[in-house]
Amino acid sequence: MMHTKGVAVVSQAKYYFSFFHTYGTNMFLLYFIVLFINTHNGKAPSTLPFILLVITMMLGAWYIVHYFKLCYIYILLPVILITAILLDLHWLSALLISYLPILRMEYLFDDPEATMTEPSIIISFLLLIAVSLFQTETTSQFIMMYHILFIAQILFYFAGRIFYLLFGNVYSFVRRTAIFFTCFSAFITLGVILYFAYRYTVYAAQYIVYILLGIVVFLLRPFFSFLENVELEMPDFPDSETTDRQGEDQTEMIQEESLSSRLPLDSIITIVLVILIGAGIYYYYKKREQPSDHHKREESTSRSNSVNSILKEKGRKGEVPHNKVRKLYFEFEKWLASKKMGRYRNETIDEWIVRCQLQDIIDSDTLETYRRTRYMSSEVSDQEYKQYRQTIETMKKNISTHIKRRR
Repeated sequence: MMHTKGVAVVSQAKYYFSFFHTYGTNMFLLYFIVLFINTHNGKAPSTLPFILLVITMMLGAWYIVHYFKLCYIYILLPVILITAILLDLHWLSALLISYLPILRMEYLFDDPEATMTEPSIIISFLLLIAVSLFQTETTSQFIMMYHILFIAQILFYFAGRIFYLLFGNVYSFVRRTAIFFTCFSAFITLGVILYFAYRYTVYAAQYIVYILLGIVVFLLRPFFSFLENVELEMPDFPDSETTDRQGEDQTEMIQEESLSSRLPLDSIITIVLVILIGAGIYYYYKKREQPSDHHKREESTSRSNSVNSILKEKGRKGEVPHNKVRKLYFEFEKWLASKKMGRYRNETIDEWIVRCQLQDIIDSDTLETYRRTRYMSSEVSDQEYKQYRQTIETMKKNISTHIKRRR
């Protein structure tokens, strides 16, 4: 009883750790977006407020799910939204922080296997490439923070996976600790090696994007005249030093900035984003199936299929023929199955003899009595039945001898 209780405690702790690991890995991607929005709107990075908010949401969601229903976790949305705005986060960042973690936890509580950790790392890497390739004055100031954020996400993910695989196994605590630090040290060593090649990897990715964009611009120039003046800037090599522009280039840049400042680009982009996000949320909640309902429907479907298959199997196994000839052959097939030489369903007797290589032992004609009884509903005399039973016993002896010789 104590062992069962200990296993249950380990399983529950392993579930909570898996939940936290998945949730935390996804939150790195969310902070990547929040950092971009905040810094481009004159706000602080707000790293500590973000961490406090997402942890508070996770603890609050656990409490609500434990004592109430899963759907009630959306009560946290207005509370977190107001709190985030009061903590001086941009309103769009506050909206994302208050909504996306709740949506993520809703599916995690319903199905812990719906992790989405690997896609979140891939998306973070693609965003890092985009931020590095299309740098603005703001992103240049925080470019190191973007890189550190992505590296921290990878370390958090792999360290968590190593710990999760060692969680609750048969090894002792000392051995588990040794395995964890060995694997983690090897991973850190690999990370240090990759650190020196990291900036070159980012440069290679930027260069690939640069080539692809150049090809797209080249192909579209005959159709769009404004692309004639578009010239893409090659990404800087990591070891090269950038020089400041002077003279006419600097004058042109100032003129372009003054021209762009006249256009309300921020307002236009904000309005478009709000419309797209609102339309996406409306369409999503209108079309989606509730995760719990979907999960229950899948479980009920699989359960009903399992019950039907079990009933069919039981019915098939329990159908012992009443006819003495067929009953004798039924027992013969059960004996064959115990010797791992049973006849497959829908397999003819001749096919079974050939598959088991029993041509020299069994003559298909000796089972003619069974065929007449099974398929023609013929009656047999007592003498025929005795002869048929003797034939079955002879076949059993011959098959047993054949099996011993094969061994």
